[in-house]
Amino acid sequence: MNSEASQLAPLPDHGNTTDPLWQALWAAYEPVITPLRRIPLIVDVELCGGMFAITAELADHSYLLISSDDALPADPNRVRGWLVQRLSDRIPTIRDVIYDSTEAGPQAPNGNDHVPLFDAITTYVARRGLGLQFSPVKAISISGLRSDHSAIEHICDCFPRALDAVTRYDREVATLRSMGWRPIHQQGGNEWPLSVWVHDGAVVTVAVTLAGWNAERAA
Repeated sequence: MNSEASQLAPLPDHGNTTDPLWQALWAAYEPVITPLRRIPLIVDVELCGGMFAITAELADHSYLLISSDDALPADPNRVRGWLVQRLSDRIPTIRDVIYDSTEAGPQAPNGNDHVPLFDAITTYVARRGLGLQFSPVKAISISGLRSDHSAIEHICDCFPRALDAVTRYDREVATLRSMGWRPIHQQGGNEWPLSVWVHDGAVVTVAVTLAGWNAERAA
């Protein structure tokens, strides 16, 4: 499991992530997006009629809207200052200005500097407990080679509950044992178990793997 990836909030769950314009803006604003994902927040690039902004989901279903003195330009080098607001589609009265380094804003001397921008966002989110909590979604991976060298690749269902994943893992290895497979390696204990099995020239690895993350939000 990639330790860097495991520290980042997942990508937003929608079809825009394959859109070339969305991908180009995501890459252009990566120096802003990645630190927000480390808080961790689910970050998105909003595309609306040629107007661009960055959003970040919060635990109470509100969100941060990150723009400039207008919408964000396609080229981040043209950003003259940052405007960060907390908004809510559920509760329209939530409208906090968290940071404003645009020309008329109280933090105008900071301009487009990222450091005070992240400091303001991190402090605001931490003080109000608005950061998302993520629990791992696990799956069972079965992979290897048959005796004729053809590949075995199978991913079992995803399991938001760790106990369910381990229970399914135990069932899979019990089935292998009953069919005459022999374990030659085991590791990972009860949290991320992995084992390697052989039988008649075939070899398979059975493992609990990370399939993704569930974001836990306030009701």
